[in-house]
Amino acid sequence: MKRIVIIDDHPMIRGTVSSVLRADPELEVLGECGDGEDGLQMALTEDPDLLILDLDLPRLDGLSMIRRIRMNNEKIRILVLSAKPEHAMAGHTRLAGANGYVGKGREIGELITAVKTVLFGYDCFPAEAATGKEGGLNLLSPREVEVLQYLARGVSNKDIATRLFLSDKTVSTYKSRIQEKLGLSSLAALIEFASLQKLID
Repeated sequence: MKRIVIIDDHPMIRGTVSSVLRADPELEVLGECGDGEDGLQMALTEDPDLLILDLDLPRLDGLSMIRRIRMNNEKIRILVLSAKPEHAMAGHTRLAGANGYVGKGREIGELITAVKTVLFGYDCFPAEAATGKEGGLNLLSPREVEVLQYLARGVSNKDIATRLFLSDKTVSTYKSRIQEKLGLSSLAALIEFASLQKLID
């Protein structure tokens, strides 16, 4: 059972997110909060597996809160849920210590996918926010992105080799390189990543 705390100053957002998460038997919502200072105390006291927080919060903003949590706790996974543009803020939240960023304009299903991805131990940011080892599509060459798309659609190494005029061994090398660059250890994780990056439908 993964334990989650939600911090957002809009009661309707908190209620909606909480209700969707509670419907999953593997997830437990420990608490909700609408204030940055109280949210910080709740996060440090409850020590949840995942913290979902907004950036615009009374008394203590989300970025400051992430930094303060990281000074005390490296383990808590942090997912930002914000109305601020992803291209403008996602990179800043990553640098502050967050593990993922989802815009409030996204579908609720995308939030759930992001929650699961972050809880599995992977970072989940829009491609344009990617920096550093965990990054995203900008870490891959055009050919690696092409191979990733085929892998994520379930195409076998042999069929990928035929379509791209490569040897089976070369496709295997590409796959290993992609996994290493993205820090993903399984095909399921690659599919999840490709889906989040809109590489597959």
